[in-house]
Amino acid sequence: MLRLSLRNLAGNRLRFILTTFAILVGVSFVVASFVLTDGLIRTFDELVEDANADVDVEVRARSEFDEIDFTLRPIDEALIDVVAEVEGVEEIWPTASSTKILPVKANGEPIKTSLAPAFSGNWVDSSISPLTIVEGEAPDEPSEFVIDETTADREGFVVGEVYDVIGSDGSEPFTLVGISRFGEENALGGAVLSSFTLDELQRLDGSEGLITVIDVAAPDVERDVLVDRLTAVLPDDVEAVDISVVVEEAQSDISDIIGIFGNILLAFALVAVFVSTFIISNTFNILLGQRVRQLALLRALGASAAQVRFSAIFEALVVGVVASVVGLGGGVALALGLRGLMNTLGFDMPSMDIILAPRTIVVAAVVGIGVTLFASLSPARRAATVPPVAAMRAGFRFGSGEGTRRTIIAIILSVPGVAAMGYGLFASSDSTALKLAGLGAGAVLIFVAVSMFAPLFSSPSASFLGAPLEHVPG
Repeated sequence: MLRLSLRNLAGNRLRFILTTFAILVGVSFVVASFVLTDGLIRTFDELVEDANADVDVEVRARSEFDEIDFTLRPIDEALIDVVAEVEGVEEIWPTASSTKILPVKANGEPIKTSLAPAFSGNWVDSSISPLTIVEGEAPDEPSEFVIDETTADREGFVVGEVYDVIGSDGSEPFTLVGISRFGEENALGGAVLSSFTLDELQRLDGSEGLITVIDVAAPDVERDVLVDRLTAVLPDDVEAVDISVVVEEAQSDISDIIGIFGNILLAFALVAVFVSTFIISNTFNILLGQRVRQLALLRALGASAAQVRFSAIFEALVVGVVASVVGLGGGVALALGLRGLMNTLGFDMPSMDIILAPRTIVVAAVVGIGVTLFASLSPARRAATVPPVAAMRAGFRFGSGEGTRRTIIAIILSVPGVAAMGYGLFASSDSTALKLAGLGAGAVLIFVAVSMFAPLFSSPSASFLGAPLEHVPG
């Protein structure tokens, strides 16, 4: 039976390739979602670690929540001197940031960003800063600023030219004195990053006397001891945090953001896998239907129902294994292609490691092999029930006699499907997640119901549309 199954696959190469491609698409999307998210998460994790490698403790406003989510209340600038006087502190780097400042292009139009914001910060002349000057120099005077190289190239900013900058008090002229790079590749995800002196940033933002954090280096002091010393001199609404905690928080926030994008890709993958299930099931139904006489002959020669069923499932297993293996490579290529597409659309994604985690390989196998085997179960069961003698008679139809059961199941599925779709479209619930879940579940149920109803109309429609052709002279 194994030899016969392989011969059947070889004899239907085109259908075998098309069936494999149907499930390969779904596997590739699943693999791409994991490869892309894993690679980007590792890249940004390393960037956060490198940026804080020389920092021991961070002084920041105490948060009332467990998660910071990139938002910190400002703290008093006077704390800079307080922190600097703590025993063991060798160096400090006060940092401020703003999203209220926007450079203006030479044609008088403000810079437009896609989904990413425009950030501004004070220039920190230290190894802890992920920013480096690639052209010109760092800002040193109040009327000077620096902008990231991707934005400069895209929007035509030239070092030495004067540009307007919009702040809290309106538009003012500034001289562009340098071009900066964030990390090794300026991977800002489409954001705009400009830098000013600390005093000028505070004035433009309207936050004079306030900063965001103070990074502290004390290499000769244990971090827990340094935290205790700083806590003793800081006000109650300000805290000193071990930099390892800060790094973990930042990495967690980045992982959550990238994970959202990965989940969107995964949703597309699940849709592709769902549709592929029906394609594979229908394909095997057609293939087995065309071989009904062969199956009947096998039964007449003594093949058991289990052997016939195994033959059909084995063919599906070969399709699933091939789709899973090729889908791993296709997923990696798709991940790199999606990264390139995002860069073309203005989202500056960094280069990333190709990570094929064990979880990715297992999921690819489960999707490729599991879905294909599941889709083949019904055709295999039908093939095993073909009566040897009846199948040899003219007019025997593979899988006939199940129309009533299919119709009943389709009706049962369509009722909750319509109800779920109605809830998602018209319910007054404030929960967007519930509405989306209702739409998704309803769409799946209605899709399955329609596919089960289809045989009721396909035969009459084919007869109606084909009737004129019977009168066409051969």
